[in-house]
Amino acid sequence: MKKRILVVSIIFLTIFISIIAMSYNTNTPKRFTQDGVIYALTLDGASVNTFPSKGMYRVDVECSNANGKWLYDEWKLAVEDINGTNATCDVSFNTISTTHLNNYITGLSGTEQGTGQVVNENGYRYEGKDPNNYIWFNNELWRIIGVFDEATHGVSGQNLVKIIKVDSIGGLAWHKSYTNDWTASSLMNLLNGAYLNSQNGTGGEYCYGYSTTTPGNCDYTETGINDTYRPMIENVTWHLGGHSSTSATAEAFYGYERGTTVYSGRPTTTTGYIGLMYPSDYGYSVLSSSCARTTNLDSYNKATCAGQSWLYGQGYEWTITPGSSYSDPVFRLNYDGNLNFFKASGGYSVRPVLYLDSSVYVIDGNGSVSDPYIIGM
Repeated sequence: MKKRILVVSIIFLTIFISIIAMSYNTNTPKRFTQDGVIYALTLDGASVNTFPSKGMYRVDVECSNANGKWLYDEWKLAVEDINGTNATCDVSFNTISTTHLNNYITGLSGTEQGTGQVVNENGYRYEGKDPNNYIWFNNELWRIIGVFDEATHGVSGQNLVKIIKVDSIGGLAWHKSYTNDWTASSLMNLLNGAYLNSQNGTGGEYCYGYSTTTPGNCDYTETGINDTYRPMIENVTWHLGGHSSTSATAEAFYGYERGTTVYSGRPTTTTGYIGLMYPSDYGYSVLSSSCARTTNLDSYNKATCAGQSWLYGQGYEWTITPGSSYSDPVFRLNYDGNLNFFKASGGYSVRPVLYLDSSVYVIDGNGSVSDPYIIGM
């Protein structure tokens, strides 16, 4: 009888010690309540009582009876749609190694990305109707055009990621004075002034919807590049070579853009932080298996061409590239998908384009519209 009692006692003691050990296990999340929500936080699998300082972490959020999202820019958790008194959120912080965005994208070459892929054609580019090239930049969605070496942007020895804003900032004159010199244009000054510095350019000398007769809406105090993201932008070379015709392929335009054919002594390059897309960017954005690369850009008005390009869809839209035969035409994307000319004073859609510093790294995301790449520097 004594042996049985001793055995039972030992078993009970073992179970009791195990329970105590489990209660002190640092891997068991400790819950706390804040603003009506019950939280449990872990850092690399270990329970913590406070949110860690901003750092190299991927943050995963799972909520019940509420919707939670980690805001990397502000480094805080946003909890919405709280349902009842039993809302809980488990937040996991996991240390990540530095993976630079430019290297990550070049590593995707030849792989399918959404309804497109990454191809190596005068740069590592995204092609197709809707590839996974969304990126969270400036607290909004942008898209990645591709990764390019110094032959495109002029920064020695660097591969830089080029991105374009998803939505237009409005219809604006390329140059209020009708001339196709980007270095003196009202749009170049507006983008690299009020827009870059989050200022109100409305009423200024560069804000025009059409020529000098239609003032534009250029208040960028809330929508311009903010202080967090401005240091990520590289000051680069923009090529200003032109061409006399819209009947050329993407590859031909790539050469013309970097050439010296311009109207009456116009500059062939300039430097700046913000620009626009090139015609070749649009040309290479179509799915090559649907629209042959031998197709001229003024013949892209087909479902197989414009309909298979993620850059298409903003109506009439400016590029940075001038015509070379006359003083005022600039290449633009037509609403039907063709490339054509129009005088620089016209007011058409503008989507800012910029290059990211090579030190920018990936934190999270898969590039889809619902899970865009989150970046840091």
